[in-house]
Amino acid sequence: MMKQSKYFQCIVFLVIILFVLQSMSGCVFQELPDASVDDVSANTTVENMVVQQEAPDTVVLGGYTSVQGEANNPEYDLLIINGRVIDPETGRDEIAHVAVKDGLIEKISTDPALAQSDADRIIDAEDLVVSPGFINTHTHEGQIEDVPTTDYLPDCTRYYVQDGITLWLGGDCGVSPMGVEIPTGDNNTIGWGHHQQSMGEFLDEAEELELYNNCGFKSGNMTLRSNVGLSHGEGESEEQIGEMQSILEDDLESGSFGISYGLMYDMGATKEACLALAETSQAAGGMAASHVRYPLWNLNHLLLGKDLVLFKDAIHEAIDKSRETGVPMIVSHITDMAQSGSSEWAFQVIDEAIREEGLPLSGDIIGHDFLMNDAYILTFQGRIPIALLFLIGGYEASQFYAGNDFYIDDELFVEKYDQLTYWQLEYLRMRIDDVDIPAEEEKEESLSIPVICEIIPPEDTKLGLQYPWCFIGNDASVRADAETGEYYTPHPRALGTFSQLFGRWTREKEAISLHQAIFKASFAPAYWLGLDQKGRLQEGCDADITIFDPQTIKHRAEWVGGTEELAPEGIEYVIVNGQLVVEHGDLTGATPGEVIRRDWEVPGNTTELISVYDEHFVNE
Repeated sequence: MMKQSKYFQCIVFLVIILFVLQSMSGCVFQELPDASVDDVSANTTVENMVVQQEAPDTVVLGGYTSVQGEANNPEYDLLIINGRVIDPETGRDEIAHVAVKDGLIEKISTDPALAQSDADRIIDAEDLVVSPGFINTHTHEGQIEDVPTTDYLPDCTRYYVQDGITLWLGGDCGVSPMGVEIPTGDNNTIGWGHHQQSMGEFLDEAEELELYNNCGFKSGNMTLRSNVGLSHGEGESEEQIGEMQSILEDDLESGSFGISYGLMYDMGATKEACLALAETSQAAGGMAASHVRYPLWNLNHLLLGKDLVLFKDAIHEAIDKSRETGVPMIVSHITDMAQSGSSEWAFQVIDEAIREEGLPLSGDIIGHDFLMNDAYILTFQGRIPIALLFLIGGYEASQFYAGNDFYIDDELFVEKYDQLTYWQLEYLRMRIDDVDIPAEEEKEESLSIPVICEIIPPEDTKLGLQYPWCFIGNDASVRADAETGEYYTPHPRALGTFSQLFGRWTREKEAISLHQAIFKASFAPAYWLGLDQKGRLQEGCDADITIFDPQTIKHRAEWVGGTEELAPEGIEYVIVNGQLVVEHGDLTGATPGEVIRRDWEVPGNTTELISVYDEHFVNE
């Protein structure tokens, strides 16, 4: 009895000491695991009791850690609470909490208990939309002479992620990400980058870079033409076609998504060569994307409203590649190429081929009223008078602005961003070979005479947004400042395409609903491309997430006035592979982006995509 009494007194004395220590430190101790009195006495003697202030509100006692606030070993890396969670595949739309762990969405629930879980970082998304990250189906890396693309690839991701983009596809319009070099026959060259580099070598280097978001790449037919020694406008021989196919096979084996065509930029590409490349891509499970051969114009403004669309073959050529080879095909930036009232015809003929023949076709649009073009190309190397161009296209001079300072005979003819007059445009055409751009700007722009054109009617964009198979591509790139060497973007599309989709077209113009816009910006391209872990807010999917305010999201970058690099408003957070990359519109410095090497068959399942769309939106 005496021994038990002394033993009890020791326990009481120890409890008093612990109480005093707790009062002095002001800390709250974590409850000890269940243990017998003997266990407690054995493990908490005065000799082995350690009190250590490791961090604010943290105490270690006998090997047990107590934390007030943030836990040392949180259950989740990131916890998004109280947000309006929208998943376009399942139709989920509710206030819920999203838990992220190891780059994946681990749990989504409305249970308040999840909001109380431990996490390294908690984002309160009240009044915000929590959406799958945006997927950009058509863009470019840059056009910088003698500079490898890997030098500025991180800057592409830096710009694009600020517009909510978590994954983008480059290598469009016929130019692989490595570059291109095609002699034009007039002592000039269409060229930039290092076109001799293989796709495999490029991807190996790109995987070592610090990227802000995810990216994948297509192989360009113009780059392939470069690699077999063809000049601008020169047709391919059977032997050269075979060489191009062999190079493309290697690209596809290395992870290329497929073949892209830039037929307007080098019309020497034969239909036979283009078809052969489509066959090669399809055989390897790849896709195709085409900048069509000619712009389309509708002469209804000259024919009292009667439709007469010129150059229909440009669209039919793209459709025929898919019809004859089965290759999944994206018709690129449709409203940019189908001008002057011809967009309606272009959308209809593609939609008919999908619905009536089941072809794996899709398309994309940008959503801007402006585009950057080249007066050299628009006037077919100066051969078409401006009066005829305006007559065919129904254009006015007030729709055109100078894309750079232009000099003729060493004198400044027009300044960048100036609205051009009819006579200035005609004089530029007549002196097409004498127009100079300052050296510091010539390296920045690949276009001979860059002209900013306000020629895309808003009605065409609204029309394109109605088609479930029509995706969004920003068609942007970066350039290098020759004086500072710093990389910048000349295109407001880099920072203002998806924000414009949700701000201008969805909220302001009400062209489509919020749900339809999210479907189009995320799930639709992911589903069509076969990216099963992307474009969805579901447990087990990749944690690529864009969180935005639907009431304030808007683009600020514009084409004229030097505002090209203004970041959008209302995109509060962007999460890539589970890491927070954008916070309140600013970059955090995290670079978790990855290079996506395709090793699956692109399904191009347009018919199924339409069925999913109709299931959700047919009654909206």
